[in-house]
Amino acid sequence: MKKILSLVIIANIFLCQLSAIAQETLPELPVLPDLEIYTDTGADAFAPSSTPAQVAPPKVQTQPKQQSAAQTNTQTAKPAQNTVTPSVNTNNSYYKNNQSASIVVPKGKKFKVKLLTNISSSTPTGARLSFKSIYPETSRYVTIPSGTIFYGKIADSHPPQITGNGGLIVIEVNQMQYKGRTYNIDAKISIANGKHIFLNNIKGKRMYLKNILKAMKPGTTFFKKMWRVTRKLAKNDSGVEIILTPFSFLTGTVVFAINFVASPVIAIFYKGKSITIPAGSNFTIQLREDAVLIK
Repeated sequence: MKKILSLVIIANIFLCQLSAIAQETLPELPVLPDLEIYTDTGADAFAPSSTPAQVAPPKVQTQPKQQSAAQTNTQTAKPAQNTVTPSVNTNNSYYKNNQSASIVVPKGKKFKVKLLTNISSSTPTGARLSFKSIYPETSRYVTIPSGTIFYGKIADSHPPQITGNGGLIVIEVNQMQYKGRTYNIDAKISIANGKHIFLNNIKGKRMYLKNILKAMKPGTTFFKKMWRVTRKLAKNDSGVEIILTPFSFLTGTVVFAINFVASPVIAIFYKGKSITIPAGSNFTIQLREDAVLIK
């Protein structure tokens, strides 16, 4: 019993000390404000109020400032654009369309000229050559004076070939001078040394038929020789020579026949005639397209 009392006393002392410590360390509790207690007054909460509602004042709209005419024109005006007209210089089409600044020499116009350069079928392709006009040529609104220089080139060439094929020269005339200017033209050779040229091809003479006769020459020569022997044997009175006469004749005849049959084949290996055109030869140049010149 004494133990129980002592424990109770110790517990009370411990609790008293704890309460003292709590009062010293813990802050005081805040005091709550007094709350109004809602009382039912009997009024309808949804009834219209007798106090008129306050309306917000209308918003004043401010008009924008009027811009000056100069500012308006400045804003609406678009910046000027620099328009550049391209220069057209393809095949002189600008001058061809502008009739006031150009002259057109129609295609088909011919010019009598003189060759200023030696050429031949052995002249390489691409070699340059020149011509000089002999007479003035008049077209609509223009006269090409004598002494006008034309330029060209060898477009194709080859020396004489087998099968009797002759040499070849193809000339393209692509420039002319007029009043100190050089113009591109498209022209061909229509006459060379008094001979009409077709398809712009200056060709050496084909010699195949003549080469057949040339190939037959050895057989013909041998036959003539045997014929002379035959006539000589026939003139003698000796019987032996008279007996040999037919043999010499037959030998010459056989050789000639063999040569005659083989001559077309032999002529294939002979060449045609070469071409040599000296400076000063007369030519005729013909335009294949219109030539546009500046006044």
